[in-house]
Amino acid sequence: MPVPQFTGEVGKKRAIRYANVNGIRSKSDEVKRWMEDGKADVVALVETMAEPSTTDCSFCDPAFYKLKRLDRDGCQKSTGGGVALVIRKEFQIRRMVEYEVVGLEVLWVKVIALRMN
Repeated sequence: MPVPQFTGEVGKKRAIRYANVNGIRSKSDEVKRWMEDGKADVVALVETMAEPSTTDCSFCDPAFYKLKRLDRDGCQKSTGGGVALVIRKEFQIRRMVEYEVVGLEVLWVKVIALRMN
């Protein structure tokens, strides 16, 4: 089987969105609708106020999106806080923990979206 080669061409434009959701649990349906209406490929959410008991499906539909999150417990905050990245399943992603800092609300991922021929 031949090895795929990168063509150097960009397939289609990608949509990246950002929102301060001020609590994902009470706005779950609204946030999911906003992501789909905007045809978002990558979404950064801050102030999620999520806790470990908050389910992933509160953020996105797992059939279409991958989720990386840092809940407020991980941020060492008692109120507010929490960040998440929601990325379409078609992308390859890898969390870059080597860039994250304990105690800060910082979440890094590498997103790979190459068009191959």
